[in-house]
Amino acid sequence: MSTLITQMAPRVGVIDHRVLLQTEAGALCSVLDKYYGPEVHPADYAPHPDEQALRLELAQAAPRLNAFADEMKERLECDYCVLVFQRFGLDGFDLDAKRRLLYCFSLIFGSPTPTDKIAKRIVWDVMSRVLPLGHVPTISENSYEAELHTDTQYFPNPEKYVLLYIVKAANCGGGVSLLVDGLQLKARLAETEEGRWAYGILSNSTLPFRIPTSYTTTGKQETVEITYARIFSELPAIRYRKDTLAAGLAAAPDYDTPAVRRALTILESMLEDRSQMIVILLEEDSMLLTNNHEGLHGRTEFRDSERHLIRIRMKEVQAPLQTSLRSSAEQRTL
Repeated sequence: MSTLITQMAPRVGVIDHRVLLQTEAGALCSVLDKYYGPEVHPADYAPHPDEQALRLELAQAAPRLNAFADEMKERLECDYCVLVFQRFGLDGFDLDAKRRLLYCFSLIFGSPTPTDKIAKRIVWDVMSRVLPLGHVPTISENSYEAELHTDTQYFPNPEKYVLLYIVKAANCGGGVSLLVDGLQLKARLAETEEGRWAYGILSNSTLPFRIPTSYTTTGKQETVEITYARIFSELPAIRYRKDTLAAGLAAAPDYDTPAVRRALTILESMLEDRSQMIVILLEEDSMLLTNNHEGLHGRTEFRDSERHLIRIRMKEVQAPLQTSLRSSAEQRTL
């Protein structure tokens, strides 16, 4: 199949038609119930011990969605760092059905990962929460501005893909999405002497990223966990988030050298340049699908406490699903 994609920027594409999930939704949910049981709430889905078998059954139950997911994955690998779906096609479903179908899509697209290490929830609600004093927050728990970042930069191996689905947009005019291509950012650094110097520092210096409280192994405020990594590397091409890096440098001050501080200032000045970013207000039923190893995303501040997004992160599946599907079909004919 071939999906019409218009260019918002050289590596940011917009898809303006709905994915026709209605025709395959019943079959997808039946497969989920078979593996999880109907009593498990979709917000509580954790990784299934037989994920590959579940993935194969979902793909077989929804061949159109499977073909679409394959095409989108190829686009993110070859042509785009971000795909914007103007309408994904879930606006006719209730909230729990949306969670279930997004989980199905993520299982076909990749290998969805748990957001937190305790409950191991995969389908994560991005919304403003009341947090206890001392809690090191993450972007998905507050309503403040989220500066441009990649997801899970505070873990050793950030997921390859991130899905952000808009359940309810902010009615205050805030929560506007910001997008930047990390490969173009590297190219811009290479254009000046100070940019090349900063890139050299940030591609050779291991820096501390502090893990937000909700994602630590204990989930407790007093827990300090840090991942040490470079901002620029071969894989991922970029990892960055200003607040977790600042918290990491505060917890490990030996890494906060004058050279690192100057290089970060140069990088941050580029990230703050609105003329070099895509600014888009996403409405209900729209979705971002990001190559998290290359694309940065963020948002403006918002005041509407009802704003609600669903996020699922996915690792790349090593074994091609189409090959597995063919092998499964061949076994049935023997």
